[in-house]
Amino acid sequence: MSVYGKEIERGRALKNGGKKTVGFVTGSRADYGIMRRFLKMLEEDERIELKILVTGALLSDTYGKQVSLIYEDGFAVAAKIEIPLDSSSDRMILHTMAEAMDKFALCFGEQEYDLLMILGDRYEMLSAAVSAAMQKIPILHIHGGEATYGNYDEFIRHGITKMSLYHFTATEEYRNRVIQLGEHPDRVFSLGALGAENCLFMDEKNVPDDVKALERKGYFVVLFHPETLTNMDVVRQMEELLSAAGDFPEYRFVFLGANADTNSGIIRRMTAEFVDRNKNCIYFENLHTDAYHYLLKNSICLVGNSSSGLIEAPSLGIYTVNIGDRQKGRVRGNSVIDVECRRDRIVNAVRSVMELCGETPVNPYYQENSAGKYYEKLTELLGRVEKDRLRPKEFYDLCPVCGGETIK
Repeated sequence: MSVYGKEIERGRALKNGGKKTVGFVTGSRADYGIMRRFLKMLEEDERIELKILVTGALLSDTYGKQVSLIYEDGFAVAAKIEIPLDSSSDRMILHTMAEAMDKFALCFGEQEYDLLMILGDRYEMLSAAVSAAMQKIPILHIHGGEATYGNYDEFIRHGITKMSLYHFTATEEYRNRVIQLGEHPDRVFSLGALGAENCLFMDEKNVPDDVKALERKGYFVVLFHPETLTNMDVVRQMEELLSAAGDFPEYRFVFLGANADTNSGIIRRMTAEFVDRNKNCIYFENLHTDAYHYLLKNSICLVGNSSSGLIEAPSLGIYTVNIGDRQKGRVRGNSVIDVECRRDRIVNAVRSVMELCGETPVNPYYQENSAGKYYEKLTELLGRVEKDRLRPKEFYDLCPVCGGETIK
């Protein structure tokens, strides 16, 4: 390390009492829920100053304003980045991204970070990543290398990868893809998906009585989000899905709120109207992560296109009827049945899942003690980040002849 680099590190240590400042940006119940146990480990480490930056749906009244979940878990919120969430069009999503970028730029200009953690691929996360990268804040990207061909998350995720210094991937296949994108293998680590393990540690005190009152294995969970890259007609998709639900009047259907993506308002409106018309259906706008996992574990199966159907449901022993192309490209185990968004295909898939309920799902995302592995690797990276950040990140080329063997 240069003399200049040593002075930077010494100055940071003195300024913060020797602690490393680690930030985490969260914008939805999903990404916060994935990180909860890992964040608690960081919070309890006296060498680390954890700062949680909240934005997006967690601060929106429309989406349940679930920032309260963070406080209930005993965390402080270092900053609230409020942004307008208008999902009526791609143009309005871009407006949200622009405002988020401006506000994150101000936030990062006021606080130094040794490392900033960004999970996944939502558009708010891209705004945060650009703002951090432009201000030379090292980024640890979690859940990179994945493919979701039906959603704009696909290119957002890979964009964040190229702005990040370090990478924690959910599978070895995803690690290889991040390396294929030019990231050095010494900075890419396959540690499993936190969500695949977290769901096994649910606390029932966070499960409301109306969820506990549901008859075990007497209901389906439905979680459906827009496909934002396929030009699919979301109204037609919802008509097919809701028509399929009508084929099972003897069971209950538990619908959950969609993400804040383009056209999600249409899904929410059509779902609300359907639930109002059908007494066997109920709707939850938002649930605590523990409540969602409890709901899944005791259901017949998950119907929709949520990533939790591929990553978390198998750990809970639950099969998933995965509809359409939103998750196309992602690794999946034997518990995921992929179908077109057509009423007859959905109905047939649900019936086949009911016949498979006795078989044990295999989860390719699960690694034992993944949260502990994340914690150990992050603390290791904090010991080298000052050195790594001083050198411009170079593209790591693969051999065009060997097709995978790296060029030395």
